[in-house]
This record gives sequence, C-alpha cells and structure tokens, in this order.
Amino acid sequence: MSAILAVCSDAFCAMVSDGRFVEEPITGDKPHVIKNDLPKVRKINRNVMVGFAGDTLAAVQIINAVDEYQTQYLTLEKVVKIMREKAATVQVQPVGVRLIVGGRNRKGQFVMTMMGSADGYEPQTQEGRPGAYLIEGACSHTDVGPWLEEEVKPQAASWRSLDDVARTLDGCIAKMAKNDKSINTTYFRQLIR
Repeated sequence: MSAILAVCSDAFCAMVSDGRFVEEPITGDKPHVIKNDLPKVRKINRNVMVGFAGDTLAAVQIINAVDEYQTQYLTLEKVVKIMREKAATVQVQPVGVRLIVGGRNRKGQFVMTMMGSADGYEPQTQEGRPGAYLIEGACSHTDVGPWLEEEVKPQAASWRSLDDVARTLDGCIAKMAKNDKSINTTYFRQLIR
C-alpha cells in the first residue's frame, strides 16, 4: 500500500513517499484505491521524521502514539521506543508494516532506524558517515532492494544538492508505480538538516 525511500548522510536525512492508500488484501489485477494523497512521511520535530510502508491503518496508529508526548522534545531514540511499544499492541494486516525513523540522535549525529512487523519491530540503526549515503526503502507489494540498487545507488555519486536527491527518489517511485498499482506518483517529502 505504499512506497517509502530514505537517504541519510552525515549532513541530512530525507524521505520521500507516494500517496496511494489501497484496500488490503489486494485481489485481482487492480487494487481498490481508497485515497491517492495520503502522506506516508511525517516530521515529528526539527530532529526526527518517520515514514512507513505497508498496513496504513496499523502504521498510523503506531506513529500517532508519539502525540501523547510533547513532540518538540522527543529524541529519535525516544520516538523509536514509543513506536516499538505501541506496535506490540496493534493488529497488523498480513501485508505487514515497515517503519523508517531518520534524523539526529541524542548526540546530534544523523542516523536512520528501520523496524517492521516481520522482525518483531527490532530496531536496526545505522549512522550517517562522511562521503557516504545510507539508502533504505520499503514497499508493500514490490521488492524495493533491486530498485535501490539499479535506480538510486548509481545516481548517488552525482548528487550535488538536495534537489538531486529528491529527483532521484521521485524518479525511482515513478518507475516502481509503473509496475505496482498500489503505488502512485503523488510525492510527499520530509527533510532534516
């Protein structure tokens, strides 16, 4: 029911999602579209953002758990903890949920944390490094790995601006949408610098 792509370096984290929300499970060749303009990325505060793919209703419940706190003071680590605790209480459709949390950690370093229902929401965190990009993605009905390898990673060496990053991520989602009708080309972006 969605695609989310994320890039993190030692200077920024960026996320791009599509906007399609479809009824699960998908039956037949064409999914039943519920909404075409649903953002799947959310900026929690100036240091933390979250994106998701998969069961939209479950993901929204998990992410919205942060609203029980004063979000402007939440660290990335605390957002991950809150969402992980909430996830344990949320029923998830067989399509699953994949969450990406990006931004600055308590030490001010850019990091990206991935977690999902398939692995019991066990967080996997990586730090951004100088001269390198962490590139992650998730998609409900398409294996995103080959798309990252073929469409995103080769272009990373020529990125000179955040506009270049956005164009690459948008372009990857557009190509995925041609093959997967649960994805569209209504883009939503978030950035932390």
